[in-house]
Amino acid sequence: MEELIQQLLQALQEFFDTTAPLSSDGDSTLNLLVFFVQWSAIILSAITGLYAARRHGMDFYGGLVIAFIVSLGGGTIRDLLLGRFPIFWIATPVYAISVLVIGLFSILAGRGAERSKTVARVAQPIEKIADDRSTVFLVIDSLALGLWAYLGTLYALEMKVAPVIAPIMGVITASFGGVLRDVFFAEVPQSFMPGQLYAAAAAVGAIVYVMLWTLGADTTASFVACLLLTFSIRVASVKLNIRSS
Repeated sequence: MEELIQQLLQALQEFFDTTAPLSSDGDSTLNLLVFFVQWSAIILSAITGLYAARRHGMDFYGGLVIAFIVSLGGGTIRDLLLGRFPIFWIATPVYAISVLVIGLFSILAGRGAERSKTVARVAQPIEKIADDRSTVFLVIDSLALGLWAYLGTLYALEMKVAPVIAPIMGVITASFGGVLRDVFFAEVPQSFMPGQLYAAAAAVGAIVYVMLWTLGADTTASFVACLLLTFSIRVASVKLNIRSS
């Protein structure tokens, strides 16, 4: 029994090391936070993508495509532009598999909710969390915005991209999942319209990260600055209704 537990813990650690954006040499608490934010964002993005597809009358396949695009589209565009091959979800299939499983589960749960009151009661809290007006959604989405901005910028810098271009990769990683979703819906992307700050928040965080990186600041401190600054701007924009013109 102890051997089985050790094997499970080892498998979990390997999974953590493979999918966590920060180095395993970094602070374990910070790595755990990043891991939680990353996967919460992927799950939440997949669910919101499925609900959006349902509102637009899409079928099972359409819902899965939109869930995939919203969750992994920004990182895919980033890797294509940077020439990072294989693309991250091909190199680490757990991302694509997770979105597929979440999509299948959500679709089955949605159908079950139409037939069972018990399933409907279980699904209701998930639907509330996936509502982009909920506080939980705002917190997770804002933290994820900072995390994706950091990742896109970091990968660009690691590939010797000019520092002036690196923040663009951060913004693309953070916001182009939603852009691609709206394009598939034949709508003008929300990020391109006047509204509360989203891509702009990611841009500020990414620019600050590049500045700190150029000055030789500690990697972890630079990441935290990018994450917290992006998060703060996004939350303040929503709560105080600060809008772009």
